Amino acid sequence: MIRFDGRETSPQDITAIKRLLAHRGKVKSLFLQQGVLLSFDGTLETDDKAEVFSVADTTLFTQINTESCFIPNYLRDSNASFNQPNADFAIALWDARRQLLLCARDILGVKPLYYVHQPGLFCAFATEIKALLAFEEVVVKPNRNKFREYLSWPKAYIPYSSETFYEGIYSVLPGHCLQLSRTETLNTPYWKPDHSRLDGLKVAGDYAAQFEDDFTSAIDSRMRSKDRIGSHLSGGLDSSAVSSMAQQLLQTQGRASVHTFTIDTGLSSTDETFYVKEVLKQWNPEHHTVQPIADVLSSILEINRLFDRPEQFIIPSSFHLSVSIKARQLGCDTILTGHDGDSVIPTGFDYLDQLIDCQDWTGLERACRQRISWPGSNFTKISDKWLSLSDRQKLEKYLLHLIGTEITNRFRREHLGAFLRSISNQKKQLHLSTASIIRYCIKRLRDKMAHVELIDSAFNPEFRQLTFSRNLQTTKGLNACFSGNNHVPVSQIINTTNVICNEQFDHIGAYYGHQYAFPFFDKRVVELGLSTPSWVNFDQGRGRGLIRNGLQNVLPAAIIDRQSKTNFVEYGNLSARQLYLATQEQFTLPSHAIWEIIDRTVFHQIVDVVFNSRIPIQQKTRYNWLLSRFIYFSLWLSSVSERR
Repeated sequence: MIRFDGRETSPQDITAIKRLLAHRGKVKSLFLQQGVLLSFDGTLETDDKAEVFSVADTTLFTQINTESCFIPNYLRDSNASFNQPNADFAIALWDARRQLLLCARDILGVKPLYYVHQPGLFCAFATEIKALLAFEEVVVKPNRNKFREYLSWPKAYIPYSSETFYEGIYSVLPGHCLQLSRTETLNTPYWKPDHSRLDGLKVAGDYAAQFEDDFTSAIDSRMRSKDRIGSHLSGGLDSSAVSSMAQQLLQTQGRASVHTFTIDTGLSSTDETFYVKEVLKQWNPEHHTVQPIADVLSSILEINRLFDRPEQFIIPSSFHLSVSIKARQLGCDTILTGHDGDSVIPTGFDYLDQLIDCQDWTGLERACRQRISWPGSNFTKISDKWLSLSDRQKLEKYLLHLIGTEITNRFRREHLGAFLRSISNQKKQLHLSTASIIRYCIKRLRDKMAHVELIDSAFNPEFRQLTFSRNLQTTKGLNACFSGNNHVPVSQIINTTNVICNEQFDHIGAYYGHQYAFPFFDKRVVELGLSTPSWVNFDQGRGRGLIRNGLQNVLPAAIIDRQSKTNFVEYGNLSARQLYLATQEQFTLPSHAIWEIIDRTVFHQIVDVVFNSRIPIQQKTRYNWLLSRFIYFSLWLSSVSERR
């Protein structure tokens, strides 16, 4: 805490914080004229001459002085200094001469940092919200601004916001520097990706080789000085890449094998045993199969206790609690995860959209042939008869699926004569038959007529009419700061879902005695992902060319060639149903605070879909999601009421 009003920091507040954050490590204190900095197993830096002091939770991935890595750079380069280290970090730096408190986080928000700023009085900051809630001067009040975003089905990437579920408590934005004075707050992005080191990359092989180098370094640096390494291994491309590379490096260094963890849900729809066994056969790590916590409600309550807010994992939290419990039993001090590697190293399938935009129909036909020709490619979402179609029929259906929206848009904006001429030319260059186009148009018309409006939210009329005045600070501005060298939208990497998951991993790891590490979120790996053209990742229709080609000597052949991806809809449905049955009684209470926000009728419509066995499981994704969020939210509301 830094005070601007001349008062001393409350000893009771300091005692409360030390108690609430004791699980994060041994505490070191630095008492200043205007406040106190507390480090829990982190670093304290001081420069008495310059009157600059800092406290940081930092994991560095370069060989530099870990005890003095921020203040010297800050004195030389000011806010731009936070862009220099390749690190996961959360830092608060007090510049006494300028009377400024600066707070910053790493570019992906792996390390969390929250704060309270009461102008003229004080600024307090902590790695967990519960520590700020303990301050005597902080009022615990739910932030209704956040409810609408959290309880609505997202149709696009949502920028990460500085708002939290508590009024007056904010989160420092990833890749940003927050500047706090006695009266003002200034939030500016510091992250500027360095593309210059990648200027010499020309052909696909150059990019793949660079990925191998950067990814190897990312994993090696995250295992440095660690005694016992754990790793998620689901059998997917990302987790297999992390586990395989980690084991190869450990073998080369003569160190103990990595402990790999696979979740077994007991459902055939999530069974990836074949792919997991391929990794085990090639690398022989110490492998462990764990089951999700049987009582889903208890795991949600535990996460709610640890995390202070209702945001939860996309995949049920019991997965990660099970792994953390087992890792603690084994004494793992770090767990590597391939979490969201497909955002940093994407499929490259937007290359097809680029061909459509420049009307390169010859190139589009060639690329589509490549896309559907890979063994294991299955596009039953386009046609339920896909597997029985001829190659020509598959190509026509796939092409029309891609260009359908483009054709519709041209029909709306062009005169009929011009539209017919352009469609005729397009049909000729793509070798499409008139019959296939007619069949496609009829199907589009039928689908439109049969379309049922899906439920996106369940707010009652009173809540819908509420308007909130918000000066929203988000990561959206990062997109505007970057040059045209980026081939991947930053919103795909830095968004609410990803950053919240990172924060939760950090919280769980801190409580269970290990650190979660994200090799795909290494600064150099992210910069390479942003710089790689879509055609490189498209890889002649296979997708994710960087990782498949860059790690061809590390990954088993079955993983490299894998085209499928496990779907957890069935497990999500079972979890949502179990959660509802366990909490059903509280939803019957007319006095529950959730009914001030949610419409009972729409809520029960969602429940009916989740429990209706006649509705195909693949059509329940959003309803499982909505019902689960309502339950998370109601549990959190109850806990806030108890805390108040």
